Amino acid sequence: MKENKSHLISVIIPLKKLTYYLLFENIPEFEKQTYKNFEVIILPNEHAQYDLTLLKKYKWLKIIPTGKVIKPAEKRNLGVKTARGDIIAFIDDDAYPRPDWLEQAVKKFDKSISAVCGPGLLPKNAGNWEKIFDQVITSNLGSGQYTYRFIPQKQRYVDDYPSMNFFVKKNIFQKIGGFKGNYWPGEDSKLCEDIVYKENGTILYHPKVVVYHHRRNNLAGFLKQHSNYGFHRGAFFAHGDKNSKRISYFIPTLFVFYLIILLIFFIFTFFFNTRYNILNTIYFPAIIYLIFSAQLFFNALFDSRNIIVAFLSPLVLFLTHLTYGILFVKGLLKGLRNKENIYI
Repeated sequence: MKENKSHLISVIIPLKKLTYYLLFENIPEFEKQTYKNFEVIILPNEHAQYDLTLLKKYKWLKIIPTGKVIKPAEKRNLGVKTARGDIIAFIDDDAYPRPDWLEQAVKKFDKSISAVCGPGLLPKNAGNWEKIFDQVITSNLGSGQYTYRFIPQKQRYVDDYPSMNFFVKKNIFQKIGGFKGNYWPGEDSKLCEDIVYKENGTILYHPKVVVYHHRRNNLAGFLKQHSNYGFHRGAFFAHGDKNSKRISYFIPTLFVFYLIILLIFFIFTFFFNTRYNILNTIYFPAIIYLIFSAQLFFNALFDSRNIIVAFLSPLVLFLTHLTYGILFVKGLLKGLRNKENIYI
């Protein structure tokens, strides 16, 4: 599949209702796209007062209220059913594309490529909380080998990618049955699992396929998001998904177990009045963690020039590891007990 204007790209955006980000950042950026053969399909729960105005202004726009269909995966599947394009693009309502987004993506497709994805960068107008969360997820201690999802890195093939910036051939999507509608989040991980390991397809990550993706704007929302990630990753490991069976996904849980052991050690030394040298091996992981946390502090200070962002970034990182690690265990147990429905 070579780049040419005969390829119609259908962009699918699921959401509850029309948001500020969608109206003032997302939709206007499609007017600037260098690749012009596309349609955008928005799937809110209900009609809104802005619908007619938007449809008159943007001829490439479709708005399809989904009513009782409210799960993002089901909305995306519904959008694909109405899509006319042979390439489907998924983007979140709180993200917006770079002007060459469609052009860069479409020319990466050929007969050997099933899907294309790229990084979701922090928008320039992001607030302090977003900057803090961005420091966490773009750090090696925060995302490990997956930082390429949030900052441009070298081209590679992947087997798992979030749907905030994801293109797939429509015939491949239909062949695997689309998204698993009973999962959220994690439906995109299941989709990638099916593309790569059931259909022997390929997913190409390219650093020039860029969107700007807002992070959560408060601590509770960010921690809830990552607790959900941990829960579903644990469940998918129990399901035997190949793209979830990696040691990197276990590390936050191992960290939680280590903290429990460290706490028991402190209690033991307190009650038995036992003295241990600070260089005792049990402290080594904690020392290493503190060193990397200090590095995160200075990186955040250098990047943001904001002492609050720098100070809070390591603390948020610690809380993120705790919530993810604990919920991974919960998801693992749920997945082992019931593979059909992990929400029971």
